[in-house]
Amino acid sequence: MLNLPHSPLELGETMKNMQKAYQVAAVAVKQRFTEQRPEDLAILNNISKEDIAVYSGSYDHVEKIFQCLKLPIQINPNPQKLDAKIIFVNCSNSYENQLINSLREQVENGKWLVTSDWALGNFISHAFPNTIRWNKQHTGDEVISVEASLNSLWSEVVVLGADPQWWLETSSHPIEILNPKVTIEAASHDLLVRHKAPVVAVSFDWEKGHVFHVISHFWCKRSRALTKRHEGVCTDFMEAGMRLTDDGIKRVLSETNIKADTLNFAQLQSAATATELVVQLCVGAIKSTKL
Repeated sequence: MLNLPHSPLELGETMKNMQKAYQVAAVAVKQRFTEQRPEDLAILNNISKEDIAVYSGSYDHVEKIFQCLKLPIQINPNPQKLDAKIIFVNCSNSYENQLINSLREQVENGKWLVTSDWALGNFISHAFPNTIRWNKQHTGDEVISVEASLNSLWSEVVVLGADPQWWLETSSHPIEILNPKVTIEAASHDLLVRHKAPVVAVSFDWEKGHVFHVISHFWCKRSRALTKRHEGVCTDFMEAGMRLTDDGIKRVLSETNIKADTLNFAQLQSAATATELVVQLCVGAIKSTKL
């Protein structure tokens, strides 16, 4: 059984905690880059509003992660006049054909596209046929553990013995791979057992560009403490998962004005995983344009 909140009060408190977790995660990820990836931090600090475009969806809200990171973005720009290096399309139950066609052309010309959940059948299948598709199953409202593929973006924040957590909305759409050229970025034994579809995130090249898709949402509303370790204080994850120095951890706590026990290991792990993915996708897209 999943230990998830049921009452509106419990759910509201959980969502409030995750909002705080994302704010802390944004500072912690930047601190990690300061200590371990200074060249990527320089790229991140030089991102301009024109580099990143986000298209609103019905459900996911990746723009909130950018707000926590204090990175400038374009929201719903004219897709036919777009010059962004990476484009995020939030989960939605429908997209205009003009948007689908315009963003496909953007990818064909070398841009990166990142999509979530229902974009699988409503966007990806139309824009990039015979790559991946929705398998017509639905998940429940659940939290799953995630196993990162070797050298994937997820592998940066994996802690041995405490897999990253990923929250699935009710009716998230499991991924079916149609083309062997599609790369599995992360998978889940939980998804395999429950839905016979283990894939959490995939990527593939399309002409000159690149596409990344993830089941469920970047903006997660909850996490789950699977073990005693997950119930531990958030600084445990900063140390073991993000490998921050003691001074770096103190800096994160000071900048975000929290104590170590304000959030638990699992909450920060979920928020940091999503935040790290967003940041590394942006950095990767900008690096690719310089090759």
